[in-house]
Amino acid sequence: MNILITAGGTTERIDNVRTITNSSTGKLGSAIAEAFAGAAHLPVEKIYYLCGLNAVTPASEQSGTTSIIRIGSVNELIEKLSEILATQKINVVIHSMAVSDYTVDSLTTKSNMAASMTRFIKDSGQTGDLSPETFTSGMLQAAFSGNGNLSSENKISSDIEDMVIVMKKTPKVISLIKKLQPHTLLIGFKLLSNVSLETLLDTAYSLLLKNGCDLVLANDLAEITPLKHKGYLIDRHKSYEEFHTKAQIAEGIVKRVGSILTRGNEES
Repeated sequence: MNILITAGGTTERIDNVRTITNSSTGKLGSAIAEAFAGAAHLPVEKIYYLCGLNAVTPASEQSGTTSIIRIGSVNELIEKLSEILATQKINVVIHSMAVSDYTVDSLTTKSNMAASMTRFIKDSGQTGDLSPETFTSGMLQAAFSGNGNLSSENKISSDIEDMVIVMKKTPKVISLIKKLQPHTLLIGFKLLSNVSLETLLDTAYSLLLKNGCDLVLANDLAEITPLKHKGYLIDRHKSYEEFHTKAQIAEGIVKRVGSILTRGNEES
């Protein structure tokens, strides 16, 4: 059995020394990898552990069971994930990584934006020939494009007082997994913050349905501390199990995966 686990957080580059990332540590993903590596009742041959640059890694790395693959950006994650799923038979994918929803599109300054917008107004001539929507759209496009943009190839000067970062949405990585390996068992994760249990479960279940997940682990940031980690493992029937620590979550996922795979083998 081959398992692929994503863990930690992605890192999006601003320039060649600055980045935007998140607070995910990879501790839960590491606990899950450890649980699978130690599951005597499951024939685990290989664990591919795709993790963020600063994520915690499982001790099973030392045994040779787990292959640690560090990635930075969302694009790097997609590239490596796609490569593995295209070349290896993966029985289970556990996508616990905190993937950035946005990446840097362009960099500019307030003064450059003002200059670009002024040029656009001047070049437009009779602005009455343009509808308000067209004029506004053109002015905004001018503000964030052209010669006023800063280059991210090298370190941007720290003397800049008013840098503006424009971001664009990244692809939803979880949506790619079943397209690349339709028969893999997929476990997704959903993190919200300070919401009702009903909202948390509904949102996680929507994620499950949309991406063909077999299970989704729902958790609320308000219920995560250094000593506890409350999580709700939801299945396709919207039934769920509740756990209170990372260790419980990891063991619960291993148990459910074993049950699903055993049932599938018996049915086939």
